Amino acid sequence: MKESQVNVSLVSVSEVPHATVINRSALRRLGHETVSVDMNVRVIPDVPRNMISLVVSCSYIAPIGFVRQRLLVSSVIATFEIEDLAANIVMRGNEVVVAGRLMMTMLGISVGALRGIVAVHTQGTALRHRPLPIIDLTALMARLNYGK
Repeated sequence: MKESQVNVSLVSVSEVPHATVINRSALRRLGHETVSVDMNVRVIPDVPRNMISLVVSCSYIAPIGFVRQRLLVSSVIATFEIEDLAANIVMRGNEVVVAGRLMMTMLGISVGALRGIVAVHTQGTALRHRPLPIIDLTALMARLNYGK
């Protein structure tokens, strides 16, 4: 896998259909509890077409009545065209490892799109003043077992 300059084009970005779920019952009971956000990333390569998609999801979770409740789940899918994709990824069974800088770029774009989707869906709810927090992409990549 190479770590050099790569030509990347954003092909499409959209909300995953029917993937956004808001737990309105839990939101009605939400007070001043701390809301945590969990992120999940799935990589879907299409090597013959030099395309790769990232599905980035977030879950808002808060303790309500001593039980952790999922308040919101939302996902975005971003598809990129990568010049010479095969040289920028390594397949380990079902796991796909993407070159660090390339992954950082794609994550930045995907998380930005997810931030907008969350903002639209939380308007008029108890989460309207709790946007998707600033995501430390370096920490997220470390959690995803990526190197520097």
